[in-house]
Amino acid sequence: MEVIGIVSSPRRNGNTDKLVQSALDGASSAGHKTRKINLNDLNFKGCQACNYCRVNDGCKQKDDLIGVLDAIRNADAVVFGVPIYMGQLNGEFRLFEDRMFSFIDASFHSRLKPGKKAIIITSQGNGDAKAFEQPSDDLAKILAMSGFKVTDIIRMSNGNSPSAIDDRKELLDMARSAGIGL
Repeated sequence: MEVIGIVSSPRRNGNTDKLVQSALDGASSAGHKTRKINLNDLNFKGCQACNYCRVNDGCKQKDDLIGVLDAIRNADAVVFGVPIYMGQLNGEFRLFEDRMFSFIDASFHSRLKPGKKAIIITSQGNGDAKAFEQPSDDLAKILAMSGFKVTDIIRMSNGNSPSAIDDRKELLDMARSAGIGL
């Protein structure tokens, strides 16, 4: 089984990155092949609304994101790691998410192979864990429409410091267990 981790946080070794890595470590310990992709390292644009993907399987844009979309198509599971900025999934992830529209055909059926699993990991600075649950719930709906089975949603709150996760072993353990469970 191949598991891809997508990190949309620009903070290397920050909370989101470490949680995704913990999930990938769990998947690796269960014998799965893993790979992590940091969206901040890539040069890409958001959806251009050209509708190419409505009649063709794939996105017309030829940028760094094409390889990521192909990796997701070929993977058995994906760990999506997203920080919450201003109450929403961060902008970099939103550009990427819009490009995942190419996974859905003109009749709104998934083009992905059945059985693809997903873990959603979010981190936010707000100390109220329930304050911004909606963005991850909305992402779960979009992923389900795209053909994913969301197996876990892990939400970190009170994470303004990039190292806040270091004191939250229970969340790292949850992420690792989620990865093992894939």
